Amino acid sequence: MAQEKLLECSKRIGLLADSHGNLESILKGVVCLNNAQSNILIHLGDIFDSLRNDNLYEIFETIDRNGFMTVKGNNDFQIETMLNNGHFFDLPLIKKKKIISFLKHMPMRLVDENICFTHSLPFNSVRSFYEPVDTGTTDRALQLFNETLYKVIFCGHSHSSVLFRWSSGNVTREQIKPNETILFNSSERYIIIVGSSDNGECGVFDRDQMSYRRIYLHQ
Repeated sequence: MAQEKLLECSKRIGLLADSHGNLESILKGVVCLNNAQSNILIHLGDIFDSLRNDNLYEIFETIDRNGFMTVKGNNDFQIETMLNNGHFFDLPLIKKKKIISFLKHMPMRLVDENICFTHSLPFNSVRSFYEPVDTGTTDRALQLFNETLYKVIFCGHSHSSVLFRWSSGNVTREQIKPNETILFNSSERYIIIVGSSDNGECGVFDRDQMSYRRIYLHQ
């Protein structure tokens, strides 16, 4: 089944972001999100880390084995560039080629109607996964709401679990409390920063209830 069709058919979507080469956090995320009855898992980028790369192939296998859909983060792009430039990270050639192929075909974003999953800005450019949505103010979020038509954008990169809410042209920046469930209002729009799995964060988007729940990874 194509990724777009798989995404369209999924009712509960488990979200990880910014694992930064932490294999254990990905494994904990898989258990946690499966326990939360996720139909599909999406990793919102920075699966790998350019400075923490001793488990590259094990991470790739874990992502592949658990059927993750993925979007490319800036660190993933850096690893791809380094591998293409001849850096093997002590990997056998066959393993290097598998990771390069995986990274080469990783999209910048996944879109299902008015829901977007991306690493940071929801555009198809290198700039998009380097520039943060959360700059401590609402200015960047307001710009994105004005430039796009998405109902909800789920992203990572900034590592803190934050919600931007658009309501009648006004935008607020709100912290998401641990295990808090956000119910999406039909008259509002949202940007959700999931937080870093490397810091013990993940979340679940429930399409039927139109809700998001912030979850701590099990210790």
